[in-house]
Amino acid sequence: MAEPAAKKARTEEPVAEEAKVEAKEEDVEHEQDATAVKGAKVSNAAFYVEDTTMNVMQGSNASTLMPLTDGGLQYLLAGAKANVGLTGGRHMFEVKILEAMAPLEDPNSKSRIPQPRSQVRVGFSTSASDPFLGESPDGVCFDSEGQFIHHKTKSKPSQSFTTGDVVAVVLNLEADSPNANTVSLFKDGVRVCKPQALPESLQGQALFPTITFKNLSLHYNFGPQPMVPLPFKCHMVNGASKGAAEEKTSTAPADGVYEVLFPIALPDQGGFQWLDQFLEDNKNYTELSDRAMLKWFEKSGLTRPKGYGPAARTSNDKPEMGMMISALDDLSVRRVLNAVAPIQKRNYVVMEIKSNLTKEERVEMASKWPGFKVVAKVLVGEPPAAFKKSSQALALEAKQMTSDMEHKAKWAQEKSKYMLQKQAWTMEKTKKEQARRMAKMQEKMKKKLEFEQKKKEALAKGEPAPEPEEEKEEEEEEPVEMDEPEPEEPMEVDPPKVELTAEEKKKWFAKGVVGDLTPYILNTSFPNFSLAEKDEGFSEIKYEFADAAKAKAYMKNYIQEMKLTSRIEELTPGEWFATKFKDWQKVSQQWRSKQNQLKAAEMQKVMDATAREMKIKEHEVAKAKAEKEGLEPPADLVLPEEPEEEDKDAQKAAFESLDVFSVEDVNDAGNGLALYHFWEHSDWQMLNLRFEMNLLVHAFRKDANDPDRTQVTTEHLGFYYNKYYKKQLNNKAFGLNTDEELLELIKDTVLILEHKGQKVLESQLPDELEVLHVFPMLTEEHRRERCRRENMGDDSLKLKIINPGNPVGPQIAAAAAAANAATNPAVAALAAVLRPAGPTMPVHPGMQPGMMMQNPMMAAQMAAQQGRPMMPWAPGAVRPQFPQQPGMVRPGMMGQQMGQQRPFMMGQQMGAAAWGGKGW
Repeated sequence: MAEPAAKKARTEEPVAEEAKVEAKEEDVEHEQDATAVKGAKVSNAAFYVEDTTMNVMQGSNASTLMPLTDGGLQYLLAGAKANVGLTGGRHMFEVKILEAMAPLEDPNSKSRIPQPRSQVRVGFSTSASDPFLGESPDGVCFDSEGQFIHHKTKSKPSQSFTTGDVVAVVLNLEADSPNANTVSLFKDGVRVCKPQALPESLQGQALFPTITFKNLSLHYNFGPQPMVPLPFKCHMVNGASKGAAEEKTSTAPADGVYEVLFPIALPDQGGFQWLDQFLEDNKNYTELSDRAMLKWFEKSGLTRPKGYGPAARTSNDKPEMGMMISALDDLSVRRVLNAVAPIQKRNYVVMEIKSNLTKEERVEMASKWPGFKVVAKVLVGEPPAAFKKSSQALALEAKQMTSDMEHKAKWAQEKSKYMLQKQAWTMEKTKKEQARRMAKMQEKMKKKLEFEQKKKEALAKGEPAPEPEEEKEEEEEEPVEMDEPEPEEPMEVDPPKVELTAEEKKKWFAKGVVGDLTPYILNTSFPNFSLAEKDEGFSEIKYEFADAAKAKAYMKNYIQEMKLTSRIEELTPGEWFATKFKDWQKVSQQWRSKQNQLKAAEMQKVMDATAREMKIKEHEVAKAKAEKEGLEPPADLVLPEEPEEEDKDAQKAAFESLDVFSVEDVNDAGNGLALYHFWEHSDWQMLNLRFEMNLLVHAFRKDANDPDRTQVTTEHLGFYYNKYYKKQLNNKAFGLNTDEELLELIKDTVLILEHKGQKVLESQLPDELEVLHVFPMLTEEHRRERCRRENMGDDSLKLKIINPGNPVGPQIAAAAAAANAATNPAVAALAAVLRPAGPTMPVHPGMQPGMMMQNPMMAAQMAAQQGRPMMPWAPGAVRPQFPQQPGMVRPGMMGQQMGQQRPFMMGQQMGAAAWGGKGW
């Protein structure tokens, strides 16, 4: 069926318009045929290996470029910069896409991979730039999507191009041309965009043809003849006048042997600073390091969740990749580059701080470079004056940056404060203005109501209505009076200029944001640090800072200082420690059990006396009742013989006067008391602390097995304490803030001394003790001294140890029991037994309540409130079973009926009446 004429006309209309536009663009072509070049011409334009990225493979005769696409390299850009830079005239070069590759990619990482997967950028860059077009201000380019890019800024003035297309990039530097200082793109001989102006920063510089690509194989043509002619004659790079070009000389060694440098530098002592300066002056060297790989990832447009800043790394030597792309995070890129590097003709710098300092790793790496000159650059010792000056400049720059950030943050804070004050002031002003307007309106309304009232009254009396008052013209209102003046807006001032202090100027090396090595790697590897030797496979060893003798002495001193200041990460507690600690646990547990037995025996005596008194009282009540009712009195009460009452005060006085260090057996200090009889939770904690610190000091010396590491430093005390005892050293549990404050409590056992500028622990006891009684002796002596001082009002030795099993505290429990002592003698007697002989522990929030028998004072208080005695069941004793009562449930077993249940009734407070006054 034929298309209607009208529809056909509408369909063909856009085609005609496009043809007109194309014809118009052709009409404005101002480029003219180039004149013949006179004199010497460029003829050797090419890509030197050193000016390409390591994933670029060049064809030997076909002028082709291919990227490596294995092991994560498929995600990275490849780049090549020519050896000829153009300074004048009008010149071009051509690129043809031969093949688009489709390497395997991680399907889970598609969202993190820049698109398109295959792309190419063609353009020009300066001699100082790298071959990554579009990322820096040192170059301009067109990409295969038709975009024009400079310093990450994109516009789209062109058409896209793809496989099989031949694109030509024309650089016009002719001063008298209407298109001077422009760059244009042609596809298959046809202009596809208007001339794009060169940025001012690139004008007047030599511009080198540059190609950046990914997952594409390319053919490039520098001339002298083009593959596809342009609408005008244009010289190619090969064929350009040498007077309008800058040719880079080849840095290939005369003997064909390239260099591999191994910088040997101590961590955080100028290694990477030296490398940056070296690469700035020697651009024909390629850095091999994880740091360089991260830079490559960034320039390839890959996003890193943590960012690429120095603060986003754990170290400079081995920063984690953290790209969320498996082929990049598993360091496959490093594996491929290590395989490719020895077959490429270029100079390298292998920057590995730890590996270059360790002999075994150094020898292994040096052996992988057959045919290269392997040179060790030793950067150890005092650097030259120029390097120190550079370090100070870097330190000043970092300090100024920190100061600027602090100044900016302070000004932002002041600005925010001003805005809040201004807002509050404006709201108050608006409120007062509204109040004034409201008052005026009310005044008007009042006058109007009064007039209406007078008018109404006049009409009622038959009098003429009064004339309304003439409204006065409103005068201009004066501003409302404010209690506070309007806040003044702070003025932003330039940040202050900082200077290095005299101490900072003495430092040889600038401190980076992060260290060259992580603390763990540094602490575990520095004992193996050494300098390079000729027999390790090096062709030459060069000392850049100090000479060989001074460098070796500096290295030795560095290791000695590190041993004093670093911790032993891989320290393992030995058999001697395990045996001693096991013996201690056994003995200390026996002491705790002995104390519990003594306390239980005392409690049993009190409860027996209380039961005796209760029986006598019950018998007297029954006898009086019988006499009153005229009944036969009950039989005489038969009671066991009352034990002889002990003189508690005399017993305690004798104990307090006892010399603790004269006691032969801490379990028997006389009068049936142990040396630890009156101890509380805090005293047992102090006992354990004394032993643990003493054992730690001696065990460390044995397990470190290093004559240069014989003492534990206070800086690393918490680390070693965790290593040995598998728990954190918690100063807060002792009510203290620092380890030094904690050690001050046990200075009778362990002292803090100064040793080579470090604070170290020194035990006052030998490592081998026949018996362990010295620890409870020291603890008891300290307890007595603490009590004496507290009695005199001196709280300097008062303990603030938290007892997680007793949140109520003996003070509160004793006070509660004392409140009932007047009415219940049993409670008074029990409180006398349980009341601590020394300072009591304060209450701490957040403590969990313990069991009733673990808190006997609470049990005594509850017994007093219920009017019945508390049964003193000793540990391990069989508790009596109670008769089952209707509705009873066992605590914690809601709704579950039990065969033998305790007498606690849900929702009912049970007192003496519930038990008929018969006690338990």
